[in-house]
Amino acid sequence: MARKAPAPGGGKKKRKRRKMRLTLKSRSLKKDSGYSDGVGWSQAKSNTPADTGPAEPQVIRHQCTMCGAMNQIPKPKRSRYKVECANPDCGHVDELGVV
Repeated sequence: MARKAPAPGGGKKKRKRRKMRLTLKSRSLKKDSGYSDGVGWSQAKSNTPADTGPAEPQVIRHQCTMCGAMNQIPKPKRSRYKVECANPDCGHVDELGVV
């Protein structure tokens, strides 16, 4: 009997890849209840008081230097801010926090 000619491409057999198990060793440690490792980790205790709800925005009162009208504005987040007078006849802009 004559042997068959090798297949084109060298006639090499393809090998099956072995499937690897990608499990972590810590998974088996979690099953054991006696193991607890806290090295290098700080365990913070939450001693914060329970929130009663959303905090209301703080407002400040500002008196216009031009007409004397009182304006309520939300508390500014910056040290320098501008306040425009709410009086339609005035419309003056005060710059606050400027040294």
